[in-house]
Amino acid sequence: MTTQWLIISYFAHIDAMAPSHHVDDRIPFFREKGVAVDLLSSPCGIPYGDLSHTRIPSPAPSGIRYEARYFLRRRTKKRFWFKFWETLLLLPVYPFYFVEKLLLRLDSTWSWFLTASLSALVLAIRKRPAVIYSTGGPVSAHIAAMVASRITKIPHIAEFQDPLVHQYAAPGKFERHFIEKVERAILRTAAASVFLTKKAAENAARRNPGIKNITCIYAGAVPPGAMPCGERGPTLRIAHFGSLGGSRNLNSFFDALFMLFREDPSLAGALTLDLYGNNSREVSRRMEQFPLKGILAAKGKVKRQKALEAMSRADLLLLIQNTDDVSFETIPSKVYEYLHTGRPVLALVYRNRELQSMLEESGHVVVQADNAVEIAQGLKTCIARWRENAFPLPCTGTSSPYTVERAVGELMRLAQSARREE
Repeated sequence: MTTQWLIISYFAHIDAMAPSHHVDDRIPFFREKGVAVDLLSSPCGIPYGDLSHTRIPSPAPSGIRYEARYFLRRRTKKRFWFKFWETLLLLPVYPFYFVEKLLLRLDSTWSWFLTASLSALVLAIRKRPAVIYSTGGPVSAHIAAMVASRITKIPHIAEFQDPLVHQYAAPGKFERHFIEKVERAILRTAAASVFLTKKAAENAARRNPGIKNITCIYAGAVPPGAMPCGERGPTLRIAHFGSLGGSRNLNSFFDALFMLFREDPSLAGALTLDLYGNNSREVSRRMEQFPLKGILAAKGKVKRQKALEAMSRADLLLLIQNTDDVSFETIPSKVYEYLHTGRPVLALVYRNRELQSMLEESGHVVVQADNAVEIAQGLKTCIARWRENAFPLPCTGTSSPYTVERAVGELMRLAQSARREE
């Protein structure tokens, strides 16, 4: 029997973007389980051709600018033409954009809830879905789902990819107070509120006493299937995947490398580090200043499939968390992809016992991201294991229990419970 769901996510169908992968990976499994999906998203991604996909723009200047830049990135390859068309097309918007930024210090996606709420309400009335499911980083998707749910009385499941209340989501007192109010309203309205770590769920429950419908479902990843196998080479090939910038950088890792090389200069030729993803100017500058040539290679941003293939060929996968408070209660989506490759992981974790336990239970090496001495010791351990052939060969790793299919099954059970309680 087919069940109708309205899924609301600001990001959808965007390659190499974690918040988009989150919903994109779930859609095939929902459909396999008999869910007919109506998807509502922003125009940042490309439209799906094989399902009902409504793309609605933001009305505020910041949202228009944000979404136009996504459109231009898809259409232009060279930075010069990107900046040329951005300036030409957005010139009429900029005066209003600067006024908005002076008055409001909110995320550029904030205004999407205005148009998305209206669209969600229309879709909910027309399609009469059994469930409204909102997911993603921007809070606008959850507000739109909340509005449609309150008016139509259709159960709402809100899934927060990142906690709403943390330091970089609310840079000022007014903004933090506003986000806290919004979070409380969503949690009170939703039939179930899902966080991606137990710590985030616990903190949300502590901020909102009396609300009992808060739970945790680990995001998981789709097993990559058969991947091209790499051969063991003369050096330990370390690979990092994801953007680097701000407090997620290579500073402590570089400090650890220098410690190792001072202790044993021969190690300078024993390893290489490939970086896949965008790097900030500061990270790029540190790489250029790195004195030993031939160790670092910036591969740039690659398509998701290419990234998964590169993961399977690496000898060691490097994970680096931000060294800020939000890392206490988040698990990077790359963790689940790393676990499915079966490759060993050196994880630079920032005061996150939940993530540390998850990785250590699978036999990986976990060190504190801000402790260069620990990182150096972790590197020594990984190098020793590699030299002793203690690492599994590529393509022979065990599968991970953290799958998208399992997460979808748990979401559907929540939906069934919510419908019974109507």
